[in-house]
Amino acid sequence: MEKIVAFHELNYKTKVQVLTEVPGVVTLMGAFSDFCNGYCIAGTGALGLRVALSDREDNTVRVYDATRSDKKHFSLTALKPRKEDRWALYIKAVMTTLQEEGVHFAHGYDITIKGALLFCDQITVCESVIMGVLMAFSQALGLGYDRRDYIRLAYHSATEHCGISIRLRDLITVCYAQEGKVFFFDLLSSNYEIRNYPFVSSEEQEYYGIIVDPSLPPQILRDEIEEKRIDARLCLKELKKHIGKDCKLRNYPVKDLKSHIIKELDEHVRRTCEYVISESQYVSRGCQAMMDNDASSFGRCLSNIYIGMRDVFEVTCPEVDWLIRRAGETEGVLGASYVSNGDSGSIFMILNREGEENFSKCMDDYKKIFDFTVKTRPFRPGGPAHIVKEIAR
Repeated sequence: MEKIVAFHELNYKTKVQVLTEVPGVVTLMGAFSDFCNGYCIAGTGALGLRVALSDREDNTVRVYDATRSDKKHFSLTALKPRKEDRWALYIKAVMTTLQEEGVHFAHGYDITIKGALLFCDQITVCESVIMGVLMAFSQALGLGYDRRDYIRLAYHSATEHCGISIRLRDLITVCYAQEGKVFFFDLLSSNYEIRNYPFVSSEEQEYYGIIVDPSLPPQILRDEIEEKRIDARLCLKELKKHIGKDCKLRNYPVKDLKSHIIKELDEHVRRTCEYVISESQYVSRGCQAMMDNDASSFGRCLSNIYIGMRDVFEVTCPEVDWLIRRAGETEGVLGASYVSNGDSGSIFMILNREGEENFSKCMDDYKKIFDFTVKTRPFRPGGPAHIVKEIAR
């Protein structure tokens, strides 16, 4: 918190009036389940974003990305999107949405954003910046918005004014997250249940989860995954044409896909649908394992999701493959898979202390082979986006 305050006050020569904090969303299982209206498990993680805001006396809005040392500015009378806006478009989008809600901006603002989420993919950056700025304006202007308002206005800002299809489940997770708990989403109904997450290192809990960051360049996997998301949506639409109207995509038998029951599906569509539906089914099993505090079953679900992602869905890279293969050979590691948290190549792993110690021994080899340094951190679900109340209005 102190760093963004210092950056803001040094850059703008003014005191911070409002400070908000937005956590990143970690989808432990079910990153692609959207396309079969399946299930996913998500919570908030350690990566975050902060937004600092203070009033100006003129009509200028100055915005400063203190993480990437990038500055933008625009006038209150020039909220129309421009090509050169880039990330500043998200701030314009929030202000445009608020104006549509009848909010009047009597003057300009100085805004600083800072945090690790700014290195993540476009959807993550869009979601987090919009949510942080929206909450800051609500506090600064005394709008009194609640969590439902934040979700509605953030979704509208991103989809209508940025043209970015952010995920409603991410906004729900960010706004309603609870320490030590995760969300189990039914993506068909948009309903969710908040469940205890047991796999946290403690004297009572032998097995726990960690995030392994291979430190890959942002572009590795990112473009490929975005292309796969677009492709998966189209493939599941194609499958839907060939099954009964009453059949839910997530319940379509995977064995029928493997058996080529539907002759009209080409091999690419068939394999893509096989992975997405299988992933959703493993999420359901993973949720039950989590409720039973069954780390072994949870780890197997992770590993099966990864195998499908690698062999069927064909989304992978050598660095992630190498690390997960080593994890599978390591005593004390129960399972590992690629995890969706907006970062490139992140791995979620279930292990015990012996497993973590054994796995760490291969880090020097990873550095020698790929010239990247692995970073690890424990995963414990965090809380929601919030206004940092210590900073006065």
